[in-house]
Amino acid sequence: MSLGELIRKAKEGGLLSSLIMELLKDEDAIYELSKYFVMNENGLFLRPIGIVRHGLNDDVIRASSEGVDGVIEVFEEFADGLRGIDGFSHLILISLFNKVNREQRRVLVVKPRRLIKFGINPEELPEVGVFATDSPHRPNPIGLSIVRLIGRDGRFLRVSGLDLFDGTPILDIKPYTPDRSISASDLKAPEWYSRLWRRIGGGVI
Repeated sequence: MSLGELIRKAKEGGLLSSLIMELLKDEDAIYELSKYFVMNENGLFLRPIGIVRHGLNDDVIRASSEGVDGVIEVFEEFADGLRGIDGFSHLILISLFNKVNREQRRVLVVKPRRLIKFGINPEELPEVGVFATDSPHRPNPIGLSIVRLIGRDGRFLRVSGLDLFDGTPILDIKPYTPDRSISASDLKAPEWYSRLWRRIGGGVI
């Protein structure tokens, strides 16, 4: 019996809701489910609307400083949500870091290791609060990425600059619009970040 047939029989027999309720009572089951859905025992539930496809292994993504080319596959039932998206140059992706484990979700202090990709030695990185970084290790492992939209083939968005693992669930897609921009003169950063940013050839902030 295939998985699809098993689910259909569970639905027909009225067992699916009972199974879901039992899963929600089990901490290990909730953890496994939370790799693919944003949920908790209090009923918060966000269903992914798509998934990242590029076929590259995780180490390639970790080592990439500019991201990679790939496709955002939007699930069929959400395809109408893409109307009018053609023509935007960039998109904001809200994702779920489904490979972050339980211990990593308890992390509150990290080193901003993303800067290692640009030549900063790990020893030079300060320890800062996780909310001052874009580390995937955080209480709610939700990611925000800005990618360039290359083109659309139906419900498949071809993008560049992807910094997400293959198979990462996508929770939402938004266009990057001019009203979200911050002028260079207004953009500021803490001393620790400005110093490291200048080290890798960035401008003064």
